[in-house]
Amino acid sequence: MRGANLRRLVTLCALIGAVIGALMAVPISAQEEGLAIITSPTPAQTLIGVVSVQGTASSPNFQRYRLEYAVQGSLEPEWFSIVEIAQQVTNGTLALWDTTALPDGVYQLRLRVFLRSGAVLQTVVQGLNVVNRLATALPTQPPPVTPQPTVPPTLGPSPTSLIQQPPTQPPRPTVAGVALPPAPPSEGQRAVTQAARVLGALQGAFCNGALFALFLFGIFGVYRVFQVRVRPRLRRWLSEGGE
Repeated sequence: MRGANLRRLVTLCALIGAVIGALMAVPISAQEEGLAIITSPTPAQTLIGVVSVQGTASSPNFQRYRLEYAVQGSLEPEWFSIVEIAQQVTNGTLALWDTTALPDGVYQLRLRVFLRSGAVLQTVVQGLNVVNRLATALPTQPPPVTPQPTVPPTLGPSPTSLIQQPPTQPPRPTVAGVALPPAPPSEGQRAVTQAARVLGALQGAFCNGALFALFLFGIFGVYRVFQVRVRPRLRRWLSEGGE
């Protein structure tokens, strides 16, 4: 009896361990009802410019979702948030990812759906090639030109030559000069004019005095000549006539 009970106890423990192991092996997405799916872009796709990320982020226990990107190839990637939105999306646009500011390279995209229970649903798309700076637009070829038949010109009457008259220039208006009244002299100008007048009067008086002095000097000279030479002769002549 004791051996049978022991075997039953061992079997029961094994069953319990198997059930617990099975529950631990079930992924989070199966434990919690909800979806975290990225339908576009797909793995190994080439991305240029602004990329529309399509997919589904929904759950009855939904709280919010976050879309992130990281450079692929590192052991511990650093994730950068693109958007974090508290609204469910089903088969629609999750975000617009602007890749123009990123260096060309290989990236990975991750969608994480946060539930009110604390669980997180996620999916990752890898191998996304960003080639903004390497992409070159192919030149478009112009459409071929279809030659059109040439039509000979139809001769018509010769045109009559027009006689052009030389342009006449309108008379230019003349502006009559307007005589402006002289400006009144200033105090300085008046003083200079008065000084010039006084100086002119002094010069005139000096010249007149000099001329008068010369005149008197001439009269005196004539008198001296008369007194020295003419008077003795006159006396001699009068004395000879009286004898």
